[in-house]
Amino acid sequence: MDRRPQRARLPSQMLQRNGRSNGPYRLVFKRKDMKQISKKQSKINKELKRVYNEIAETRGHYCTGCGRSDVPLSHSHYIARSRRKDLETAIDNITYHCLSMGGRKGCHDLWEGGIADKQKLLDYPKAMEYILEQDTELYFLITE
Repeated sequence: MDRRPQRARLPSQMLQRNGRSNGPYRLVFKRKDMKQISKKQSKINKELKRVYNEIAETRGHYCTGCGRSDVPLSHSHYIARSRRKDLETAIDNITYHCLSMGGRKGCHDLWEGGIADKQKLLDYPKAMEYILEQDTELYFLITE
């Protein structure tokens, strides 16, 4: 007796006929409504886009933490957006840092890490000088 292995069954609400009465089933996921962005957040996003474009036009396209330009880059805030909303779109608070790839830890992740990781970055002195000027409490939290 030739028995074929049975396929795992899925809940019937996720299965839908493929347009034919005897055709195969296909997975169908219910769409969820996208969360609407507030006017305030929309304004911030628009300003950030403007600032990012200005940075792209005025600065070199390389990582300020390691100097590489052959890796994917990300905009990185010296002082986190969540800590200081007023510095969220400040051009001096934003720099290019490379992203992690494969086994290599990127400068963006190093900046998010502990003090030993931050000190490895080429832009550490400049970043700490900026942080001291803008947020002395954060400066002492980082350096202690």
